[in-house]
Amino acid sequence: MKLGAIIAAAGAGRRMKNKTRKQYLLLEGVPVLARSVMLFLLHPELVKLEVVVPPEDLEEAGNLLRRHCPPGRVELVAGGATRMESVYLGLEALPQDCEIICVHDAARPLATAALLSQLIAAARVYGAAIPVIGLSDTVKIVDGEQMVVSTPPRQNLRLVQTPQAFRAALIRRAYSEAVACGLEATDDASLVELLGEPVKAVEGEAVNLKITTPSDLVLASWYLKGAYF
Repeated sequence: MKLGAIIAAAGAGRRMKNKTRKQYLLLEGVPVLARSVMLFLLHPELVKLEVVVPPEDLEEAGNLLRRHCPPGRVELVAGGATRMESVYLGLEALPQDCEIICVHDAARPLATAALLSQLIAAARVYGAAIPVIGLSDTVKIVDGEQMVVSTPPRQNLRLVQTPQAFRAALIRRAYSEAVACGLEATDDASLVELLGEPVKAVEGEAVNLKITTPSDLVLASWYLKGAYF
């Protein structure tokens, strides 16, 4: 099996309130982006990894990755105006003979190799697979006036993580049709859903948090110091 991967690292990270983009911040001495990249570089079937960054960051990101990741299979791609456009550019850069393609957010540096393997295996069977976790809190739907409209049953609700894994032909078709129709999405699997194709939910990991705020970075550091890895 030939595995291709895309790391979406073109976000601005404004909620971090730091001049340095969140994907370049150090997490226990290693940049967040480098940790996310290494998840795929350690996979034995990886053919090519595309890291999509803001165009103005190509040199900075390249220098950063060279210091922390072995050279060879990583390529930097200039991102677009939206996450969806950036992932599409990453898809265009991947070799056409990839059989499975994974899309991962640079700001999720703690996903494990075990989770990645489960997702790839599920994608080979179902076509698309995503990691999800259940909700422990009650969810309310509110209107524009912040008035409660309804309370959906949380047993059917899940929080979605990355990496997400797809048969290459399926995710390429999903993105091509979405771009042609002018659609926008922040979740790759939702584009597959719009095709009417199945998406398999795989149990995610509580430690696979997304670095969005300074407190997330502290929590991620705590996880790394614990008995999780």
